[in-house]
Parts: sequence; C-alpha cells; structure tokens
Amino acid sequence: MKLTLIVPGLSWLDAHDGAEVLKGLSLPALATLLGRACIGTAPPTLSELTAQSFGLTRLAPARQDALADGLDAAAGHWLIADPVHVRVDRDRALLADVGVMNLAQHEADALVESLNRHFAEDGMTFFAPQPGRWYVRLRDASGASFTPLMDAVGENINEHLPGGANGLTWSRWLNEMQMLLYTHPVNDQREAQGEVSVNSVWLWGEDDTAVTPRMRADRLFSDDATWQGLARQAGQETSDVPFAFSGLSEALEGGGTTLVHLDRLLAPAQYRDAWGWRDAITQLEADWFSPLLAALKSGRISELTLLTHGPAGFSANVTRSDLWKFWRRARPLTSLYPAE
Repeated sequence: MKLTLIVPGLSWLDAHDGAEVLKGLSLPALATLLGRACIGTAPPTLSELTAQSFGLTRLAPARQDALADGLDAAAGHWLIADPVHVRVDRDRALLADVGVMNLAQHEADALVESLNRHFAEDGMTFFAPQPGRWYVRLRDASGASFTPLMDAVGENINEHLPGGANGLTWSRWLNEMQMLLYTHPVNDQREAQGEVSVNSVWLWGEDDTAVTPRMRADRLFSDDATWQGLARQAGQETSDVPFAFSGLSEALEGGGTTLVHLDRLLAPAQYRDAWGWRDAITQLEADWFSPLLAALKSGRISELTLLTHGPAGFSANVTRSDLWKFWRRARPLTSLYPAE
C-alpha cells in the first residue's frame, strides 16, 4: 500500500525560529524517515497544498460549500464570510478563527441580521447556516482577490487584505463590518461572559468557474470540513482520522493508495504555541512516525510520502527499499530549515 501523509504545521511556520523551537526534542523515527527519503519542495501555503491535493489550481469553494449547507446558491456570486476575531498586537493585527470561539446559532443569527441591514444597499446578503460558517451572496462579482482563511489564521491580516481591481473598496467594506461587529450587543455580552468576541469576518472562496476536484487516492482520512467538502465534490467518501496509525489497519489490508490529512500540529503552529506544538509532535512521533517506520520495514506499506506547507515546507518520499540505504544518515527536522 502507498500512503500519503499530509501534516500541516509539521514545519514550524516561522522558519527562522524552527530550529530553536525543536531544540532538545528527540524524534528518531521521523529523522530516520527523512534521512532515507528523497526530499523535495512543497507549496508554501496551506491553501495551495490543499488545492494541489485535489487537482485544483486554487482553493475557492464558496458556492459548492453554500449548496452543501442547504443554501440556494445556484445563482449569484458567493463568498465565504467566516466569523473571526482580530486582535491588535503592537503594529500587527492577528487573526483567530472560530476554533477559539464558543459561538451559538442565535448569536450568529443576530450578528448576520445586523450585517444584512447595513449592507443591503450594497447588494450583499449574509447567511449563517452554521454558527461557525457564514456566507455572503453578492449582486455582482467582487472584482477582488481574497486570501483563504487557512492561510491567514495566526498571521498579520494587514498582509492579506483584499487585492485586485476592487481591493480598496472591499477593504473599506471590511472595515465597516469590523466597526459594526465591534459595537454589537452580542459581542458586549460575550465579552462580559469572558468569551472571545466576533469582531470581524474573513471573506474568501469566490469562484464562478466550475472545476470538479479529483482525488488521486483510493481512500481519504480527514477531520477538516474543507477537505471533506472537496472530497464530496470529487465523489470520494471520507473517514475520520484515527487517533494513531494503528487505526489504519483495515485500510492497509485493502491495498491501493491512502491519503491521511493529519492536522493536529496546525493550530499550535498557526498560533505560535511552541510548547503545545512540541507536545503534539512528540505525540505524533509515538503514535504515527514510529509505527510508520515499522510498517515500512515490515512491508505493510510499500511507499510513504510526507507533505507539509510553509516557508520551510517539504515533501519526503521514502520506499521500503530506501530503508536499506544505510549510508543515508538520519536527518533531523531542524536540517530542513534555512541556514541563518
């Protein structure tokens, strides 16, 4: 069986700090796999890596996701308008997604109602079919370019503002949305209760070109809603990612190709939680990398590909026969960061 393991966040996203964050960690199985593997480049952003995994040139799922969420999205122009929290940190504005919030449907409904009242004359209609996933239908195409949310979380949003011909207009509208939400009674109540406020939305995902995603694997394991949605469009069933590699036993028996999207390092990497990231990668060494190395040695897996994104992102391909190349020394993850 051939296994592709996509691990967003495996490469620390601030590459210049990567070696320091890894200092003192022992990851022998991962180092052995990297040492025996052929190392190549990988897309620098998570959205590019995701799109590539489904044979797409870019990630723009707004219309298809809106349809899947039960909205009448066949007509019009659509953007995802995810609820987010923006925190000002010195000279930067950092973005956090709904994963840090405990947002209820009635709160989402009240916030969206206010957005609809304010922006109706601008040809926008907002929808919140789920508390953490909002959409906006536009009267006309936006004429702007937007950064996918997965590329902006934990980053300085000033570097990811709308671009294109109408970028400035959309930046102005985004400021209006932020001011409206910042003073909303729902957020006053949330802050009084110690909850994170929903003080902005993140716009992305517009695409009126119908391109069907395609899968290059027989099986997909992912817990991510975007991945699951793309797989659904490709006609591919998905399964939840097992806690450890041992949970793939049944898939291993089926042969063919399996793709596992393992994102347990992503949140600590995006939010620069170094200690949480160190704990998570240590757990992955025990639950995934060490058993994967053993499975390659025994022949249960014939070929393994590791993929991760970021400034120091990489692909690593290793076969069972590569493990016999003892002259290839173990290669620690720190060696894949650029030299200072």
